[in-house]
Amino acid sequence: MTEKSRLKSALFVDFDNIYLGLRQLDEDAAEQFAANPAHWLKWLEEGMPGMPEGKGQASAERDILIRKCYLNPRDFQRYRPFFTRSAFSVVDCPSLTSQGKNSADIYMVMDILDTLNHPTHFDEFIILSGDSDFMPVLLRLRAHDRRTAILSAGPASAAFIAASDLVISEDVFIEHALGMGGEEGRKPANGSAPPITATPELLDAMAEKLYAEASANGEILATDLPKLYRNFPEFRRDSNWLGFYSLRALTTHLVRRHPNLRITEGDPWRVTVELPRKATKSKRQPAERPAQPTSDDKLRKRILDLVRKLVGRAQEPILMGRAAQEVIDQLGSQVIESHWAGAGTFKNLLQSEENLGFEIATSPSPGYLYDPQRHALPREEETAKPKDEMPPKLAEFAKRISQITGAPYLTPRQYALIFTALAEDLKEHRYHLTSTSKAVRDRLIEQGESVSRTNINNVLKGIAYAKHRFTKRDTPQSLARVYRSYILSRCDDAELELSREEKRMLKEWIEGGLRELQGKKKSEKAEKKDDKKKNGKTTALVKAEAK
Repeated sequence: MTEKSRLKSALFVDFDNIYLGLRQLDEDAAEQFAANPAHWLKWLEEGMPGMPEGKGQASAERDILIRKCYLNPRDFQRYRPFFTRSAFSVVDCPSLTSQGKNSADIYMVMDILDTLNHPTHFDEFIILSGDSDFMPVLLRLRAHDRRTAILSAGPASAAFIAASDLVISEDVFIEHALGMGGEEGRKPANGSAPPITATPELLDAMAEKLYAEASANGEILATDLPKLYRNFPEFRRDSNWLGFYSLRALTTHLVRRHPNLRITEGDPWRVTVELPRKATKSKRQPAERPAQPTSDDKLRKRILDLVRKLVGRAQEPILMGRAAQEVIDQLGSQVIESHWAGAGTFKNLLQSEENLGFEIATSPSPGYLYDPQRHALPREEETAKPKDEMPPKLAEFAKRISQITGAPYLTPRQYALIFTALAEDLKEHRYHLTSTSKAVRDRLIEQGESVSRTNINNVLKGIAYAKHRFTKRDTPQSLARVYRSYILSRCDDAELELSREEKRMLKEWIEGGLRELQGKKKSEKAEKKDDKKKNGKTTALVKAEAK
């Protein structure tokens, strides 16, 4: 990017507003914001890496030519030097009332309007404040054709958000701007991790199996990993992820054992295959081939011939992963060692051939090979995981409340799983917005449920905005009650008065799934107890007969 294409930006920071808002969500994040402004300032200048795609000017590099910070010197004087060292002009805004109200917003408005007439034409105004009083200023800036970006550390009004060109969410700011995004080093609360029960030979075998499966399509979703690992008897007998404590930790270790595997973040995260350098092009150019066939060319022909036979004798479309495994089983380790004859993945190899004799369907997931003359592809809805359904009346109510308050439109069961996973994680780890939301997401993945981190973050932030301090004493029920009270407060803010029946429906939506989930767990516990008794009686009977 050339110097001319960099945005000229002016930055205005309402320190008290952002610091206190972040402290509600994560005390360590608030401290990092206040004590290390150079870190998040660099993030802004470099184009906000980590922001969701499609955010316009987020990815543009910028020169922040004006930097102003407005803070209350009585309460936050200790942070002033950190900002002056980062070339901020710090404006003291002492309290004017007994409630601690200062004049920061008035100073900011005047300075922003003055900057509109500055000799330098500023392309962008970045306002770090969740105060909705700034909405008229945002509208004025838009009228002057200036871009705006805001960070609101707290529940912001829909109008305030709509008036800005770019909204930086608190969770993105904490994870990427403050650099507090990793769950690395998370250990049980007692400080001692369980022993690793897997042998190096088993871990190597699992890593190879993981690569073989991922190389079929180029990736494998986290939600599919437990099923893959259950192919190993040692994994089925272990109740603690072979001593790695979680699906993510075990997978991370396996990926490190194989040079061609990587973990790619997303919802859900996935294990991807890193292609060899010579296989970066999916299409082979005939002119580049050597005169004599190479070992890769010979293997490539054998793979394609085998796949054509598999599709030719199949009575229905073949799962791409199943076809890839069949090739590996019949042709041996050379398939993996050669990275699919230099193509990198099974899918790349097939797509590079012009005359396959069959078709490749990447949708519906997980991908199929089929003969269109003989096979009918399954419909998307047939392969999709069935979703929990709410009664129509409750679903309609939940959708309306979701649109008004921003509460995620999830099923009661999904809410129950979130609150349960959160309570379990809090018993073992200290709360941090970013690492806790990742841990909750991964606990749900381990149970076969995929809920986006955005939705999980919204639930965590709602509980925090209700002024709840997360502790290891939290239960799923107490967390659900706090979150329900937060939604009620958001309804009040929107001047939406709920009837007694609607309040009952809200409770059913947010807390109702916990009853069903607890009933299921009690039933499973009773079944295990009965099985144990039966096994005990059987063992006693065998011993008696032996005597």
